[in-house]
Amino acid sequence: MKKQFLLLLSMMLLSVATVMAQVNVSGKVVDEKGEPMVGATVIAKGTSVGSVTDADGSYSIAVPQGSTTLVISFVGFNSIEEVIGTRTVINSTLTSGNLLQETIIVAYGTATNKELTGSVGKVRAKQLENVPIASVDQILQGKVAGLQSVAATGQPGRNADVRLRGIGSITAGSSPLYVVDGVPLVEGSRLASLDPNIIENVSVLKDADATSIYGSRGANGVILITTKRGKGDGKTNIRFDYEQGNNDVAFSNDIRPLNAAEYKTLVLEGLANANASAATIASTSTAYGLDRNSDTDWLSLVTRQGLQRQYNIGIDGGDARTQFSVSGGYFKQQAPVIASEFQRLSGSFSINHKVSDKIKMGVNAQGSQSKEFGPSQGGAFRNPLLSAYFLSPFQRVYNDDGVTYRTDRTEYPSVYNPLAIAEVDKNDVRFLRLLGSGFVTFSPIKNLDITSRMGLDYLNFVSDFYRNPFFGDARNALGGATASFSKNVNYTWTNTASYKYYMGDNNSTFVSILAGYEAQKSQYRDITAYAEGFPSTTDLTLPVVAANPRTAQSTSAGFAVASMFSKVGFVYQDKYSISASVRRDGSSRFGSNNRYGTFWSVGAAWNIDEEPFMKDNKIFSTVKLRGSYGVNGNGSIGDFSWRPLYGYGANYTGAPGSFPSNVGNIDLTWELNKPLDIGFVLGAFKDRVKTEFSWYRRVTSNLLLNEPLSRTSGFGSILRNVGSMENKGIELTIEATPIAIGGFKWDLNYNIAFNKNKILALNQGQYDFIDGRNIRRVGQDFQSIYLREWAGVNPDNGAPQWWKDSTRTEKTDNYNTALRYIQGSASPKFFGGFTNTFSYEGFELSGSFYYNFGNYVNDAWGGFLLSDGANPNFNRSKAQLARWQKPGDITDVPKYLHNSARNSQAASTRFMYQGDYIRLRDLTVAYTIGSKILNKISNNPISSVKFYLRGTNLWTWVKDKRLYFDPENNGITGLNDLQVLTTKTILGGVNVTF
Repeated sequence: MKKQFLLLLSMMLLSVATVMAQVNVSGKVVDEKGEPMVGATVIAKGTSVGSVTDADGSYSIAVPQGSTTLVISFVGFNSIEEVIGTRTVINSTLTSGNLLQETIIVAYGTATNKELTGSVGKVRAKQLENVPIASVDQILQGKVAGLQSVAATGQPGRNADVRLRGIGSITAGSSPLYVVDGVPLVEGSRLASLDPNIIENVSVLKDADATSIYGSRGANGVILITTKRGKGDGKTNIRFDYEQGNNDVAFSNDIRPLNAAEYKTLVLEGLANANASAATIASTSTAYGLDRNSDTDWLSLVTRQGLQRQYNIGIDGGDARTQFSVSGGYFKQQAPVIASEFQRLSGSFSINHKVSDKIKMGVNAQGSQSKEFGPSQGGAFRNPLLSAYFLSPFQRVYNDDGVTYRTDRTEYPSVYNPLAIAEVDKNDVRFLRLLGSGFVTFSPIKNLDITSRMGLDYLNFVSDFYRNPFFGDARNALGGATASFSKNVNYTWTNTASYKYYMGDNNSTFVSILAGYEAQKSQYRDITAYAEGFPSTTDLTLPVVAANPRTAQSTSAGFAVASMFSKVGFVYQDKYSISASVRRDGSSRFGSNNRYGTFWSVGAAWNIDEEPFMKDNKIFSTVKLRGSYGVNGNGSIGDFSWRPLYGYGANYTGAPGSFPSNVGNIDLTWELNKPLDIGFVLGAFKDRVKTEFSWYRRVTSNLLLNEPLSRTSGFGSILRNVGSMENKGIELTIEATPIAIGGFKWDLNYNIAFNKNKILALNQGQYDFIDGRNIRRVGQDFQSIYLREWAGVNPDNGAPQWWKDSTRTEKTDNYNTALRYIQGSASPKFFGGFTNTFSYEGFELSGSFYYNFGNYVNDAWGGFLLSDGANPNFNRSKAQLARWQKPGDITDVPKYLHNSARNSQAASTRFMYQGDYIRLRDLTVAYTIGSKILNKISNNPISSVKFYLRGTNLWTWVKDKRLYFDPENNGITGLNDLQVLTTKTILGGVNVTF
């Protein structure tokens, strides 16, 4: 840690120490009517250095050595190039026109859409700022066609499940690679540690042309995150943001737990249906507390209105040679479930300096200290949501004094008082992240940049899990606590040389060449200790104070990757573009016989609108065809899976024992992904309407699967490269400005994606294997749901029924004689987003919807909440009241029978629901007081003030009215596990710019 800190500090001090006067270019960008263009991009041609115009259309940029031209662009307008010469002030006018001139961030550089041959989605800063969500991966939901982002839990600070163009692996990782300012992030790291407000833009790389240059890490797509940089207009700019509001439960359909009267009626009815004796009824009633004067609404007690608050301040400035940016922020979010909270304190800085006409350098870094307080989730009997549904309304919250919590064993034998647990126990995680890089660029001749960049991603976790000695699941051990520390350090060293050779006078024909070497090393270490036997106090919570240390362990792991890569592109008269890339990766994660792999791509595009026969066309302003094919890889597996290991750690009659610990496979290598992508881009009416369409097919082979071994080997399986999988689909994005009259403007954005997944092969000779409620079968979707099919209730006697097989010709009341078969999939058939934005004279109204259709979700706990009398001491959901009571009743809920053994609560389609939903993801009403008004106030330092009211997850429509849990609150797997509930947020805020 000390070495990395000193490295960053020395680079920053070197940059500052060599500050020299620079030439800066500033100006104003307006449209054809003279109105300021807010958010126009200004980039120094041939570099990634750029600026974005502010509310007045003003910009300032420090032009790096070697760049003599500014490229100014805005979506829906023709880009223009301004030769700088001796000018320091350049005012420009953009005209409506071709969207292909827009400059975007791509792998290891930038490109215009005109020369781009790959499929790249774009998300800009305005879509990321001041969103009341902690993590950028969740903010991306609905923003890019083909990007599926769903939160498996509402716990603030947790990562969403993100998939690009389907699930590409069975056992290896399926998440995209995240790269921040050229630094690849640690796999699975908490993205909430990165403040979304410091992000300038996000590029989502989807096809082979865009991703294969990342080689062994590009199979699941790449998400490039670029942070904000300082301007060089000679003045200091300050921005302050503040917002505050409240959080509530995002979705509820009144499927609540039973109240006291309902629960008592059901218990007594179940006992009567079971022909229980009077003595049994009396003893059961006493045991269940049915005579108590209590009616506890546990669900309302474990949910709450949480606080949300955020502060951010940013300062940037500089001159033509040196630019800087410093920012800091604080974010706090309380979930609508007790004991669930996330806090983040963050800071960032960047400094870029032009040392001479041939050398420039820079340092940028972000740091954050985050705290996550979270309750147990899933099947833990300390989960407050599980408690809310399982605890009886006759179980009391407080003792007779009305202050202290009731926790005695007789009343809480297994499911504990959630309010007492939340107050006394701890489940806290604190993580520190330092992320940054420093670079030096040498430009010996025009258009040639040689860059060396060192990157660091440091992630430090400290967690404390304490269970008190008085009540709960550690009471027999007199309390228990686990303390753990983990550290993950990821180093990256990237060296690139890029060159553009222009032919002709108008720069419309050129060759671009990129070559590079990259090395990455990742190291992981953790230490964990667990102890029992705590003092009779809740003030001492660390294992060190316990009487009985139980376990202590430490693990260490790491991997390294060394790579060489190159990309070549050729553009002819802005009409035809071709590109090709190749990367050679060597990874320590794979066997000594297959440690190196070669990955490549080819792509081509035809800008038809540049053809002479299109010049007189009055409708289409942009027409582009593109296609690509290539090979990339997936190396997201364990660090030592390939290595045959023989290690220590066993107890052999009290002495240290060694044993074979991993069978290994020296032939293990990457999963290979081969994506084919064909698409087109259309812009009509000067790009007032823009459409992008993609068809893709990606085949993943060499799947990493566990192949069974004979037990005589000492191991049950071996990891091998066998099997294959296919994802294919289409994506459509439509952007339009239907109305732009005077000061009124209506913008809309719509995207939709269809994906179909299919397993092509498994282990040799293997047709399928069962994985819980799923089956992995050749020819079927990876997430196929494999269950018995519920056939309802026999109206004559109230018995549960199932269909015997998929023909649905015969019912049975014997669960074990019903066959399991595929009932659907947890994968959606299509999903996407839809946004409308209306603006007029400083006012803005924006609404974004997200939708998801065609998948099914399962309830892991439906058999308890709707058990028909099994596990009778637990409470039930309101749906149980619709039970069968007499012959002739038509219902889907069987006869309630105390201690029922009829298996009606067992896994079946009874607890499977349609997952179709539409959600109002974001609604914002804002008003900006611009400089035209503020400048009328003498000596006023403020350039703009924006007030806004914002809501997220305000409304949710679900197709299946039986669904009682949030349709998103189950992640990619489609399995509800009583996680922390998804949050609905309503807040107000203000942005002030000086």
